[in-house]
Amino acid sequence: MRCARDIIGLPLIDINNGDQVGWVKDVVFDKDKDLVTGFLLEGAHLFNASKGIPRHAIISVGKNALMVSNFSFEEIFGLKWSQKVGNQVYTKDGDVKGTIEDVFLDDKAENIVGFEISDGLFADLMEGREAIFKQHVMVDEKDILIVVDDQVAPWDGSIKGGSLS
Repeated sequence: MRCARDIIGLPLIDINNGDQVGWVKDVVFDKDKDLVTGFLLEGAHLFNASKGIPRHAIISVGKNALMVSNFSFEEIFGLKWSQKVGNQVYTKDGDVKGTIEDVFLDDKAENIVGFEISDGLFADLMEGREAIFKQHVMVDEKDILIVVDDQVAPWDGSIKGGSLS
């Protein structure tokens, strides 16, 4: 499992010639299918901020770079990571659990696995952040996440997996 935040800022490299195409500015999701649809690049298209590289064009998402071959910039549709971070998280009973701090992805950065939740700086320092996995989310809309209360658990950041281990 990996965090979308860790992908932001990584270079995108063309494996055919070693050229650096750009840097990842944002990750775009299809929230209905829980998929990564693509990556927006820093300065790639100054006049069209929604153009980027679709996920299917990415060969691999490594710890230090994204590798691509035979790509073209395309319109990337969906909800951006930057639009999701900071959204309120509520339980089905109406209690605020905090805000979304990050989106958890599978090892290949193809699917949404869950969310990292913060209840504020003081609570984060004293108790740590919490995690909710996608199967325990009742409502996932642009500005709100509603979860099953007893499924929100402390996040153990030491759990590693995949290419980021």
